[in-house]
Amino acid sequence: MARSRISLKDWCAKDSRLKAEFLKKESENPKGLVVITSHQGYLPNLNIYPHFQSGNADIGRLSNGLSIHVTQTCYEKLKAKFRTFKKNDKDKNKVKKQYYLDHKTANFLSKFKEENHFDREEIVIEYLVRKNQSQELQFEHLKKIDQSTIRVQNLKNELADYKNLCAQAENDKLHLQIRINELDDLLARAYALNDFFKETLQEHKIDFHHPLIDDETAKKYKFEIRNNLRTYLE
Repeated sequence: MARSRISLKDWCAKDSRLKAEFLKKESENPKGLVVITSHQGYLPNLNIYPHFQSGNADIGRLSNGLSIHVTQTCYEKLKAKFRTFKKNDKDKNKVKKQYYLDHKTANFLSKFKEENHFDREEIVIEYLVRKNQSQELQFEHLKKIDQSTIRVQNLKNELADYKNLCAQAENDKLHLQIRINELDDLLARAYALNDFFKETLQEHKIDFHHPLIDDETAKKYKFEIRNNLRTYLE
């Protein structure tokens, strides 16, 4: 079945950026198929290809705003030459390689090409390589996620430790406050007893004086207070 004819207008609309580049290079080539004018855009290069003037002309417009006005003969040549230009542009970053494969690998590539409707076996190789690269990227991504998960868990553990330390500090603070309250209570009772003894001595007209308390004596009483604090309060 013959391929349906595409109009010049529709031809310009497809791969428009690449076709604008193709026509620009053609017009810059002295032996190119077209020339460019300031008013009419691209026209057939009649100086090199005088036979392009025969036939009906058609008009198209490129994405860069330039128009193209060529005959059917010139248009057919442009289409054929653009296909080569497009293929070369597609393959410009490719490197030609030649490999010797064992029968099993060669048969696998051939079967894979037929089953997946690839045009050439080199496309099959590129597909498999890119698939492998994608899997490696996914593996690296998952690895980073795992590492992030481990780090998050470590941070959670550290946070839990800090919370425990804060709870312990709060508990120590509570015990310290209780002890301070007990010491305040004991000191108040000691003052009350001191006043009681002082009034009793004064009532019985007994002379007394405050004894000098050295550090050793003070240390001894501190020890007794610490050991008997709760028992005394009970």
